[in-house]
Amino acid sequence: MGTPFKSSRTVRWDELDVAGFVYFPRVVALAHEAMERIFEASSPRAYASMIASGLGLPCVHVETDFSAPLRLGDTIEVETSVVKLGRSSVELDVRVRRDATVECARVRYVVACTDLRKPAAVPLPAGVRSMFLAHVASPGPS
Repeated sequence: MGTPFKSSRTVRWDELDVAGFVYFPRVVALAHEAMERIFEASSPRAYASMIASGLGLPCVHVETDFSAPLRLGDTIEVETSVVKLGRSSVELDVRVRRDATVECARVRYVVACTDLRKPAAVPLPAGVRSMFLAHVASPGPS
């Protein structure tokens, strides 16, 4: 089985709500950012090239559980695993942690490979499928 994809960065000012916490929709955006980073790890322009070719991976389902806050300057670690790899869809398990130890959110993020000109679901290209295969989670307790 594959290994989770990990990336990290700090919380930015533009991600905060008036109370000083990361605004909840920004956590969903982190899930999409994590998926894009998987592409970038393969090739710096891989995701942009796919979009330019007329294929996209729009979100078709999202679920999020929040368990701890994130604040300005916190270091965010995002760990992404592929839970299910279908013909045209990918289900990602995205865990957002503060300082690599405190789980702040868990996102179930499902995307579907789409012909952006129609739009209609299409099979995942072989290169995209293999990129995601590298991060398929091993079965076990959740």
